[in-house]
Amino acid sequence: MNKLAYKTPLYEQIEHILYEKIQTQEYLPGQKIPSERELAEHYKISRTTTKHAINSLVEQGLLTRKLGKGTFVVSGIDQRFNISFQNSRSLTNSLSSSGISIANKQIKFFTNIDSAFLRQKLCLANDEPVFGMQRLKLHCGKPFALENSFVPGALFTDFYQIDFNNIGLYDYMESKGHNLENYQVYQQIETLMPEEAKLLNVAEDSYVIKSCYSSADQNQQIIEYTESYVKANKGIIQYHLNFK
Repeated sequence: MNKLAYKTPLYEQIEHILYEKIQTQEYLPGQKIPSERELAEHYKISRTTTKHAINSLVEQGLLTRKLGKGTFVVSGIDQRFNISFQNSRSLTNSLSSSGISIANKQIKFFTNIDSAFLRQKLCLANDEPVFGMQRLKLHCGKPFALENSFVPGALFTDFYQIDFNNIGLYDYMESKGHNLENYQVYQQIETLMPEEAKLLNVAEDSYVIKSCYSSADQNQQIIEYTESYVKANKGIIQYHLNFK
């Protein structure tokens, strides 16, 4: 039996023990873990303490409770994200509204962009600059989605000086006086290029859900074109799109 320390709160110690068992796959994806009562008896602690620890792991997306059945390690098929874009501005915001924590990791800026396709998407003239960046979306520290975002350079002149690891794209746009008012999105299933598959940690022949967004501000000016690739082999994603 694991010996518990005295300085660290007991629930954090139990949380860490369970976390390690999940990470080392002593508890396999989809496996039912011991009940709160069983854990309390095993570690000679209160059920309130074990409940606190389990609640924390549920909030992190590592465990899931099933009514009348118990608590289980989250598996790929259990990671079902119900995403609603009603009153929401982005994939991250939509997931956060569903209680799913998503972190951003900026991979790189796209510079010296000369693309007729992107200028057409952003409604720009042939000589107008396009700025862009690539970010990973992380869930529980693991890659969940890859996003390539492009904006009109003339509207966002300091774009390449912004730390998008910590600053949201739409928050940045709003700081420049461009509020997201309307957007269009279309989706398709496709495979990734080798570099993109590596970033998402999937096989090159794995399917992903590709969503393409064109966003406009309060003046109906196009301010963004984004291509988002969401892993399709780790769960079911339901989109509820609402257009005004």
